[in-house]
Amino acid sequence: MQIISGRTINGALTYCKFMSEQLQKLGHEIIVVGREDGWLNGQLDPSIPYVVSELKRNPFELRRIAKLVRDNNIDVIHSHMSRGHAFGVIMKLMTGVPVVATAHAHSFQVHWRLNDFVIANSQSTFDYQSRVNRVAKHKMDKVFCFTELERFKHVTPLNVTIVRRQLRLKGNEFLVGMVGDFVARKGHRYLFDALPQIVEAVPNFKLVLLGRFNRDEPIAKKLRALQLKEQLYRRVKWLGIRTNVQDFMAAFDLCVVPSIVEPLGLVALESLAAGTPVVAASTGGLPEIIEHNKNGILVPPKNSQELARAIIRLAHSPTERQQKGEQGREMVNQKFDPMELTHQVEQILQKVVSSCRAA
Repeated sequence: MQIISGRTINGALTYCKFMSEQLQKLGHEIIVVGREDGWLNGQLDPSIPYVVSELKRNPFELRRIAKLVRDNNIDVIHSHMSRGHAFGVIMKLMTGVPVVATAHAHSFQVHWRLNDFVIANSQSTFDYQSRVNRVAKHKMDKVFCFTELERFKHVTPLNVTIVRRQLRLKGNEFLVGMVGDFVARKGHRYLFDALPQIVEAVPNFKLVLLGRFNRDEPIAKKLRALQLKEQLYRRVKWLGIRTNVQDFMAAFDLCVVPSIVEPLGLVALESLAAGTPVVAASTGGLPEIIEHNKNGILVPPKNSQELARAIIRLAHSPTERQQKGEQGREMVNQKFDPMELTHQVEQILQKVVSSCRAA
Protein backbone atom coordinates (compact mmCIF):
# COMPACT_ATOMS: atom_id res chain seq x y z
CA MET A 1 0.00 0.00 0.00
CA GLN A 2 1.32 3.39 -1.04
CA ILE A 3 0.06 6.26 1.15
CA ILE A 4 0.65 9.78 -0.14
CA SER A 5 -0.86 13.06 0.98
CA GLY A 6 0.11 15.58 -1.72
CA ARG A 7 -2.33 17.56 -3.83
CA THR A 8 -0.52 19.52 -6.52
CA ILE A 9 2.05 17.87 -8.76
CA ASN A 10 5.53 17.62 -7.26
CA GLY A 11 8.50 15.28 -7.16
CA ALA A 12 7.03 13.04 -4.46
CA LEU A 13 3.77 12.51 -6.34
CA THR A 14 5.43 11.76 -9.68
CA TYR A 15 7.85 9.42 -7.94
CA CYS A 16 4.99 7.58 -6.21
CA LYS A 17 3.26 7.16 -9.58
CA PHE A 18 6.30 5.80 -11.40
CA MET A 19 7.40 3.64 -8.47
CA SER A 20 3.93 2.08 -8.14
CA GLU A 21 3.81 1.30 -11.85
CA GLN A 22 7.33 -0.12 -11.85
CA LEU A 23 6.59 -2.38 -8.86
CA GLN A 24 3.46 -3.59 -10.60
CA LYS A 25 5.55 -4.55 -13.64
CA LEU A 26 7.68 -6.68 -11.31
CA GLY A 27 4.57 -8.62 -10.30
CA HIS A 28 3.53 -6.88 -7.08
CA GLU A 29 -0.03 -5.88 -6.25
CA ILE A 30 -0.31 -2.17 -5.46
CA ILE A 31 -3.01 -0.10 -3.76
CA VAL A 32 -2.58 3.67 -3.54
CA VAL A 33 -4.29 5.76 -0.86
CA GLY A 34 -4.44 9.50 -1.45
CA ARG A 35 -6.60 12.59 -1.48
CA GLU A 36 -9.58 13.01 -3.77
CA ASP A 37 -8.17 16.21 -5.27
CA GLY A 38 -4.62 14.84 -5.35
CA TRP A 39 -2.80 14.99 -8.68
CA LEU A 40 -2.26 11.24 -8.55
CA ASN A 41 -6.02 10.56 -8.72
CA GLY A 42 -6.58 9.79 -12.41
CA GLN A 43 -2.88 9.76 -13.33
CA LEU A 44 -2.11 6.18 -12.29
CA ASP A 45 -2.28 3.14 -14.52
CA PRO A 46 -6.02 2.22 -14.41
CA SER A 47 -5.17 -1.28 -13.16
CA ILE A 48 -3.82 0.18 -9.88
CA PRO A 49 -6.65 0.86 -7.38
CA TYR A 50 -6.75 4.40 -5.99
CA VAL A 51 -8.53 4.69 -2.64
CA VAL A 52 -9.66 8.19 -1.72
CA SER A 53 -8.85 9.39 1.78
CA GLU A 54 -8.09 12.79 3.26
CA LEU A 55 -5.87 10.91 5.74
CA LYS A 56 -7.56 12.57 8.70
CA ARG A 57 -6.64 11.03 12.02
CA ASN A 58 -10.18 10.57 13.30
CA PRO A 59 -11.40 7.18 14.58
CA PHE A 60 -13.73 6.53 11.63
CA GLU A 61 -11.13 7.14 8.93
CA LEU A 62 -8.39 5.28 10.78
CA ARG A 63 -10.62 2.21 11.22
CA ARG A 64 -11.73 2.36 7.57
CA ILE A 65 -8.19 2.33 6.17
CA ALA A 66 -7.04 -0.23 8.77
CA LYS A 67 -9.86 -2.52 7.57
CA LEU A 68 -8.66 -1.96 4.00
CA VAL A 69 -5.16 -3.02 5.06
CA ARG A 70 -6.44 -6.21 6.66
CA ASP A 71 -9.00 -7.11 3.97
CA ASN A 72 -6.37 -6.82 1.23
CA ASN A 73 -3.69 -8.71 3.19
CA ILE A 74 -1.26 -5.82 2.79
CA ASP A 75 2.33 -6.97 3.43
CA VAL A 76 3.95 -3.54 3.75
CA ILE A 77 2.97 0.13 3.76
CA HIS A 78 5.11 2.64 1.87
CA SER A 79 4.43 6.28 2.85
CA HIS A 80 5.22 9.62 1.22
CA MET A 81 4.93 13.24 2.43
CA SER A 82 4.20 14.52 5.93
CA ARG A 83 0.56 13.61 6.51
CA GLY A 84 1.07 10.32 4.67
CA HIS A 85 4.02 9.46 6.92
CA ALA A 86 2.08 10.14 10.11
CA PHE A 87 -0.89 8.15 8.82
CA GLY A 88 1.37 5.26 7.85
CA VAL A 89 2.85 5.03 11.35
CA ILE A 90 -0.65 4.95 12.87
CA MET A 91 -1.63 2.16 10.46
CA LYS A 92 1.40 0.20 11.64
CA LEU A 93 0.33 0.59 15.27
CA MET A 94 -3.26 -0.43 14.47
CA THR A 95 -2.60 -3.36 12.12
CA GLY A 96 0.92 -4.58 12.85
CA VAL A 97 1.82 -4.17 9.17
CA PRO A 98 5.36 -2.74 8.79
CA VAL A 99 5.80 0.72 7.30
CA VAL A 100 8.62 2.08 5.14
CA ALA A 101 8.78 5.87 4.68
CA THR A 102 10.54 7.60 1.80
CA ALA A 103 11.96 10.95 2.91
CA HIS A 104 11.45 13.46 0.10
CA ALA A 105 12.17 16.56 2.19
CA HIS A 106 14.27 17.90 5.05
CA SER A 107 11.87 18.38 7.95
CA PHE A 108 11.94 17.71 11.67
CA GLN A 109 9.08 15.40 12.69
CA VAL A 110 8.71 13.04 15.63
CA HIS A 111 7.30 10.08 13.69
CA TRP A 112 10.44 9.23 11.70
CA ARG A 113 11.94 6.89 14.31
CA LEU A 114 8.66 4.94 14.52
CA ASN A 115 9.00 3.64 10.97
CA ASP A 116 10.39 0.16 10.39
CA PHE A 117 12.70 1.60 7.74
CA VAL A 118 13.41 4.95 6.09
CA ILE A 119 14.47 5.44 2.47
CA ALA A 120 16.37 8.71 1.95
CA ASN A 121 16.12 10.19 -1.55
CA SER A 122 19.76 11.37 -1.45
CA GLN A 123 22.86 11.24 0.73
CA SER A 124 22.01 14.76 1.86
CA THR A 125 18.61 13.56 3.09
CA PHE A 126 20.20 10.49 4.72
CA ASP A 127 22.56 12.73 6.69
CA TYR A 128 19.70 15.05 7.69
CA GLN A 129 17.51 12.17 8.93
CA SER A 130 20.41 10.76 10.93
CA ARG A 131 21.47 14.11 12.39
CA VAL A 132 18.12 15.84 13.02
CA ASN A 133 15.47 13.11 13.31
CA ARG A 134 17.88 10.62 14.93
CA VAL A 135 16.93 7.76 12.62
CA ALA A 136 19.30 4.84 13.26
CA LYS A 137 21.61 4.29 10.29
CA HIS A 138 20.94 0.54 10.26
CA LYS A 139 17.23 1.32 9.73
CA MET A 140 17.84 3.61 6.77
CA ASP A 141 19.30 3.52 3.28
CA LYS A 142 19.81 5.90 0.38
CA VAL A 143 17.92 5.21 -2.85
CA PHE A 144 17.73 8.06 -5.34
CA CYS A 145 14.25 9.10 -6.38
CA PHE A 146 13.80 8.91 -10.12
CA THR A 147 11.64 10.16 -12.94
CA GLU A 148 10.18 8.52 -16.04
CA LEU A 149 13.10 8.79 -18.46
CA GLU A 150 11.24 7.38 -21.47
CA ARG A 151 9.25 10.59 -22.00
CA PHE A 152 12.50 12.51 -22.52
CA LYS A 153 13.74 9.99 -25.08
CA HIS A 154 10.70 10.54 -27.30
CA VAL A 155 10.83 14.35 -27.57
CA THR A 156 11.12 15.25 -31.26
CA PRO A 157 12.45 18.37 -33.01
CA LEU A 158 8.81 19.13 -33.85
CA ASN A 159 7.90 19.17 -30.13
CA VAL A 160 10.72 21.65 -29.52
CA THR A 161 9.63 23.80 -32.47
CA ILE A 162 6.04 23.90 -31.18
CA VAL A 163 7.23 25.08 -27.75
CA ARG A 164 9.39 27.84 -29.21
CA ARG A 165 6.53 28.97 -31.46
CA GLN A 166 4.17 29.06 -28.48
CA LEU A 167 6.69 31.29 -26.74
CA ARG A 168 6.75 33.53 -29.84
CA LEU A 169 10.50 33.36 -30.14
CA LYS A 170 12.20 34.80 -33.19
CA GLY A 171 14.80 32.04 -33.39
CA ASN A 172 18.05 33.45 -31.98
CA GLU A 173 17.06 33.83 -28.32
CA PHE A 174 19.08 32.26 -25.54
CA LEU A 175 16.30 30.46 -23.69
CA VAL A 176 16.76 29.74 -19.98
CA GLY A 177 14.22 27.81 -17.94
CA MET A 178 13.45 27.52 -14.26
CA VAL A 179 10.95 24.88 -13.12
CA GLY A 180 9.40 24.73 -9.66
CA ASP A 181 6.63 26.09 -7.47
CA PHE A 182 7.06 29.69 -6.39
CA VAL A 183 8.16 29.14 -2.81
CA ALA A 184 11.08 30.83 -1.05
CA ARG A 185 13.32 27.73 -0.87
CA LYS A 186 13.41 27.44 -4.68
CA GLY A 187 15.50 30.61 -4.85
CA HIS A 188 13.65 32.56 -7.55
CA ARG A 189 14.70 35.77 -5.83
CA TYR A 190 18.41 35.17 -6.48
CA LEU A 191 17.85 34.50 -10.16
CA PHE A 192 15.77 37.67 -10.46
CA ASP A 193 18.51 39.66 -8.68
CA ALA A 194 20.96 38.33 -11.29
CA LEU A 195 18.81 39.28 -14.30
CA PRO A 196 20.08 42.84 -14.89
CA GLN A 197 23.69 41.62 -15.07
CA ILE A 198 22.70 38.71 -17.33
CA VAL A 199 20.62 40.82 -19.72
CA GLU A 200 23.41 43.34 -20.11
CA ALA A 201 25.86 40.60 -21.12
CA VAL A 202 23.38 38.45 -23.10
CA PRO A 203 21.10 40.77 -25.13
CA ASN A 204 19.06 37.87 -26.56
CA PHE A 205 18.31 36.38 -23.10
CA LYS A 206 14.81 35.05 -22.35
CA LEU A 207 13.62 33.39 -19.13
CA VAL A 208 10.71 30.94 -18.89
CA LEU A 209 9.22 30.13 -15.48
CA LEU A 210 7.23 26.91 -15.06
CA GLY A 211 5.47 26.00 -11.83
CA ARG A 212 2.53 26.79 -9.61
CA PHE A 213 2.19 30.42 -8.56
CA ASN A 214 -0.49 32.72 -7.21
CA ARG A 215 -0.37 36.36 -8.27
CA ASP A 216 -1.61 37.44 -4.84
CA GLU A 217 1.12 35.66 -2.87
CA PRO A 218 3.89 37.89 -1.47
CA ILE A 219 6.69 36.08 -3.33
CA ALA A 220 4.98 36.51 -6.71
CA LYS A 221 4.27 40.19 -6.02
CA LYS A 222 7.88 40.80 -5.01
CA LEU A 223 9.29 39.11 -8.10
CA ARG A 224 6.92 40.97 -10.41
CA ALA A 225 7.90 44.25 -8.74
CA LEU A 226 11.59 43.48 -9.41
CA GLN A 227 10.74 42.60 -12.99
CA LEU A 228 8.92 45.91 -13.46
CA LYS A 229 11.59 47.95 -11.68
CA GLU A 230 14.35 46.60 -13.94
CA GLN A 231 12.09 46.85 -17.03
CA LEU A 232 12.42 43.13 -17.68
CA TYR A 233 8.75 42.38 -18.37
CA ARG A 234 9.54 41.33 -21.96
CA ARG A 235 12.39 39.11 -20.84
CA VAL A 236 10.43 36.83 -18.50
CA LYS A 237 7.46 34.58 -19.24
CA TRP A 238 5.36 33.14 -16.38
CA LEU A 239 3.69 30.01 -17.73
CA GLY A 240 2.44 28.23 -14.61
CA ILE A 241 2.03 24.44 -14.64
CA ARG A 242 2.56 22.57 -17.92
CA THR A 243 1.96 18.88 -18.58
CA ASN A 244 4.62 18.63 -21.32
CA VAL A 245 7.60 19.65 -19.17
CA GLN A 246 9.84 17.32 -21.19
CA ASP A 247 9.24 19.39 -24.35
CA PHE A 248 10.18 22.60 -22.54
CA MET A 249 13.27 21.00 -21.01
CA ALA A 250 14.45 20.02 -24.48
CA ALA A 251 13.69 23.50 -25.83
CA PHE A 252 15.70 25.28 -23.13
CA ASP A 253 19.31 26.17 -23.87
CA LEU A 254 19.99 26.07 -20.14
CA CYS A 255 18.12 25.14 -16.96
CA VAL A 256 18.70 27.01 -13.68
CA VAL A 257 18.11 25.54 -10.20
CA PRO A 258 19.03 28.29 -7.67
CA SER A 259 17.46 26.53 -4.66
CA ILE A 260 18.30 27.40 -1.07
CA VAL A 261 17.25 23.92 0.11
CA GLU A 262 16.88 20.95 -2.25
CA PRO A 263 16.78 17.41 -0.80
CA LEU A 264 17.54 15.92 -4.24
CA GLY A 265 16.57 18.07 -7.22
CA LEU A 266 14.45 16.16 -9.75
CA VAL A 267 14.29 19.24 -11.98
CA ALA A 268 18.05 19.06 -12.51
CA LEU A 269 17.71 15.34 -13.22
CA GLU A 270 14.95 15.93 -15.78
CA SER A 271 16.90 18.69 -17.48
CA LEU A 272 19.93 16.43 -17.92
CA ALA A 273 17.63 13.64 -19.16
CA ALA A 274 16.61 16.07 -21.92
CA GLY A 275 20.27 16.81 -22.71
CA THR A 276 20.05 20.36 -21.33
CA PRO A 277 22.92 21.50 -19.05
CA VAL A 278 22.20 22.91 -15.60
CA VAL A 279 23.44 25.77 -13.45
CA ALA A 280 22.52 24.90 -9.87
CA ALA A 281 23.17 25.95 -6.31
CA SER A 282 25.57 23.70 -4.45
CA THR A 283 23.08 22.65 -1.80
CA GLY A 284 21.37 19.50 -0.58
CA GLY A 285 21.29 16.69 -3.12
CA LEU A 286 22.10 18.82 -6.17
CA PRO A 287 25.87 18.05 -6.05
CA GLU A 288 24.88 14.37 -6.23
CA ILE A 289 23.36 15.07 -9.66
CA ILE A 290 25.47 17.91 -11.02
CA GLU A 291 29.17 17.23 -11.46
CA HIS A 292 30.77 20.65 -11.47
CA ASN A 293 32.16 21.59 -14.89
CA LYS A 294 31.13 18.20 -16.33
CA ASN A 295 27.37 18.17 -16.81
CA GLY A 296 26.74 21.61 -15.37
CA ILE A 297 28.03 24.32 -13.09
CA LEU A 298 27.55 24.55 -9.32
CA VAL A 299 27.50 27.93 -7.60
CA PRO A 300 27.19 28.89 -3.92
CA PRO A 301 23.54 29.19 -2.78
CA LYS A 302 22.08 32.69 -2.35
CA ASN A 303 24.81 34.13 -4.58
CA SER A 304 23.33 36.10 -7.47
CA GLN A 305 26.73 37.28 -8.74
CA GLU A 306 28.10 33.76 -9.20
CA LEU A 307 24.79 32.63 -10.64
CA ALA A 308 24.94 35.39 -13.25
CA ARG A 309 28.56 34.60 -14.13
CA ALA A 310 27.77 30.92 -14.72
CA ILE A 311 24.76 31.68 -16.91
CA ILE A 312 26.69 34.26 -18.94
CA ARG A 313 29.59 31.84 -19.40
CA LEU A 314 27.37 29.11 -20.84
CA ALA A 315 25.38 31.60 -22.92
CA HIS A 316 28.60 32.51 -24.74
CA SER A 317 29.74 28.91 -25.23
CA PRO A 318 27.31 26.71 -27.21
CA THR A 319 29.97 24.00 -27.58
CA GLU A 320 30.41 23.75 -23.82
CA ARG A 321 26.63 23.60 -23.36
CA GLN A 322 26.35 20.75 -25.84
CA GLN A 323 29.16 18.79 -24.18
CA LYS A 324 27.68 19.24 -20.71
CA GLY A 325 24.23 18.25 -21.95
CA GLU A 326 25.52 15.06 -23.55
CA GLN A 327 27.51 14.09 -20.45
CA GLY A 328 24.46 14.81 -18.31
CA ARG A 329 22.17 12.58 -20.36
CA GLU A 330 24.71 9.75 -20.21
CA MET A 331 25.07 10.11 -16.43
CA VAL A 332 21.29 10.06 -15.86
CA ASN A 333 20.82 6.90 -17.90
CA GLN A 334 23.54 5.15 -15.89
CA LYS A 335 22.99 6.47 -12.36
CA PHE A 336 19.21 6.97 -12.32
CA ASP A 337 17.91 3.98 -14.24
CA PRO A 338 14.27 3.59 -13.03
CA MET A 339 14.22 -0.22 -13.01
CA GLU A 340 17.52 -0.50 -11.15
CA LEU A 341 16.31 1.96 -8.49
CA THR A 342 12.96 0.15 -8.29
CA HIS A 343 14.82 -3.09 -7.61
CA GLN A 344 16.64 -1.38 -4.73
CA VAL A 345 13.32 -0.26 -3.20
CA GLU A 346 11.84 -3.72 -3.80
CA GLN A 347 14.72 -5.33 -1.90
CA ILE A 348 14.18 -2.98 1.05
CA LEU A 349 10.44 -3.70 1.16
CA GLN A 350 11.06 -7.46 0.99
CA LYS A 351 13.71 -7.28 3.72
CA VAL A 352 11.39 -5.34 6.02
CA VAL A 353 8.53 -7.81 5.45
CA SER A 354 10.82 -10.82 6.07
CA SER A 355 12.21 -9.28 9.28
CA CYS A 356 8.71 -8.52 10.54
CA ARG A 357 7.49 -12.05 9.86
CA ALA A 358 10.55 -13.55 11.50
CA ALA A 359 10.01 -11.42 14.59
